[in-house]
Amino acid sequence: MKSQILLFITIVALTACQQTPKEKETTPDPTKNELGFEQRKIVDSTEHWWAHCPVEITGDGIVDLVFIHKNSSGGYLAYYEGQQDTGLWKLNIIAEAPPTGGLFAAGDLECADMDGDGDIDVLGVKHPGEWIDASAPAEIFWYENPGWEPHTIGTVPDAVKDVSFGDFDQDGKMDLAVLTFDENTLSIFQQKSADEWERVQFLENYGNLHEGMAIGDVNGDDLVDIVANGWFFQNPGKKLSDRWAVEGLSAKWHNQEGDWSRNATKAFMRDLNNDGRMEVFMSHSERAGYPLVWYHRTGVDMWEEHVIADSIAACHTLQVYDFDLDGDYDVLAGVNYARAVNINQDKFPVTIYLSSDNYQTWTPMVIETNGIYNGQAADYDGDGDVDVFRYPNHEAKSYYLLENKVIQ
Repeated sequence: MKSQILLFITIVALTACQQTPKEKETTPDPTKNELGFEQRKIVDSTEHWWAHCPVEITGDGIVDLVFIHKNSSGGYLAYYEGQQDTGLWKLNIIAEAPPTGGLFAAGDLECADMDGDGDIDVLGVKHPGEWIDASAPAEIFWYENPGWEPHTIGTVPDAVKDVSFGDFDQDGKMDLAVLTFDENTLSIFQQKSADEWERVQFLENYGNLHEGMAIGDVNGDDLVDIVANGWFFQNPGKKLSDRWAVEGLSAKWHNQEGDWSRNATKAFMRDLNNDGRMEVFMSHSERAGYPLVWYHRTGVDMWEEHVIADSIAACHTLQVYDFDLDGDYDVLAGVNYARAVNINQDKFPVTIYLSSDNYQTWTPMVIETNGIYNGQAADYDGDGDVDVFRYPNHEAKSYYLLENKVIQ
């Protein structure tokens, strides 16, 4: 497939916050960096790659693409080795099957340095697949780089929808938060050692937990907190088994009813004000009529909402990075093509919302028109700008890299 050069200019101004929209001139600003992307295919044999993670695991300075194959009905755990040259990336199998047999499947995937040895290790989830038996229990492992020796973390009651690694107890070791799909649970596993993990929290009284988790210090106490489905779970400190105080950002993210698409969100955190407190970005990943927003916590159980876009249907991609290298964070948001068609949508833009006016104005720049699913952003080649990893929809057969070609 020939590479495509996609160069764009800003075209429309969107709302700055929830009260009064700000209009912005459509002529280019010569003081701004010119943002554009070059798209190329890197994999041509994908199948239900719902869980994928761009991360550098080979030590060559180029980001690789870790994934679970065939998450609908179970598959293997592997990565494609990143390369700067054009052409398809090389497949490397981490494990054909979990150490206890069966297959891998999950709705999310993360990688982290689990043992503190300086290289990146990989999470693996044993499950028959969400489309086979979502209610089946899931076993969680991590695979040690290099060599890919498996280590057991624990078990959750059903299909894994979101995972987040973080040092919740500040002991220098990675811990793990897991959100499940069918039983609506949040588990927190504390790492004692490579092969000793304790589940210190099992929150099951929030029946609307489903999808959409991010972690970070929200209240400025230097502890890693959790946001899931519009709930804020406040870290109690080193004793993680103590009660995590809970607040709601907005009821609209967890008061939905109906089928499996209810209360399905995406979430991301960034410290916009450089004050040590994270702001929370949110979208709805499955339904239409919900906004793209960010929240600032102003006090106990007090959240200020700012609207970036009034409505994005099936917004299953949400990433926050400085794409145009102007010193401010921008937002990547995109429509999942296959899901959007199912809810009678006919437009599938992938958009970067460029921030200005201290995050009060957001200017949309469409970088692709045919959708994205669980899109990820990373500086894949170490050149200082942030690139986009694009899986067009949850049933796509190919995977793409949108390489950032920003001109400063």
